[in-house]
Amino acid sequence: MFVVSTSAYSLEFLSHRGHYSVPVKSYKEIVFGDVYRQQYDFSCGSAALASLLTYHYSTQSSEQDIFKVMYQQGDKKKIKEKGFSLLDMKLYLASIGFNSDGFQIGLEKIREVGVPGITLVNFDGYMHFVVIRGINSHSIILGDPSRGTMVMPLDTFKTYYQGIVLLIRNEAKAGRSSFITDDKFAIYYRSPLESGVPRDSLGVFSITLPVSGEN
Repeated sequence: MFVVSTSAYSLEFLSHRGHYSVPVKSYKEIVFGDVYRQQYDFSCGSAALASLLTYHYSTQSSEQDIFKVMYQQGDKKKIKEKGFSLLDMKLYLASIGFNSDGFQIGLEKIREVGVPGITLVNFDGYMHFVVIRGINSHSIILGDPSRGTMVMPLDTFKTYYQGIVLLIRNEAKAGRSSFITDDKFAIYYRSPLESGVPRDSLGVFSITLPVSGEN
């Protein structure tokens, strides 16, 4: 049985088309490549904020550091029961020089403004923070701290969206440059395997892997 480990490595194989040395990543590494995975049941807020700052505003952050600050400054009992709030995030952002506000706006308006933000969604009764990374006419790209980067039809997401998003106001240029637009959507529709193997070699890949018992 062929098993892909949880770390990246180089897979080499020969074929009549030539020699390939291809970096291969696990599914987890691909979907969490630009999203921090939450470490606790109630830490999706700190993981989402760390993802937003690191991957959209070039401000290296960690879930752990943000968690510690927001937990120390916030209502600990409420945080344990319900997790962090958008207010906790707004106060943290202010402490590091970012002006932010919560806006009650539709998804089309977010697309028009063209900056990423954090929103609270209701996934079948489970309240959860995700990063809105990009929107086009029919789909949305989310940075989900529990699932990684995911593409969802807009009509589906509208059933989960609560109508409020936290947006950073004073770094519009950085926000717009990192917001995923139509011309960049295509790479997020590619399968995990395609992300690690050149498209031209996919057919060869399937017939050159060793079968069980082979060295």
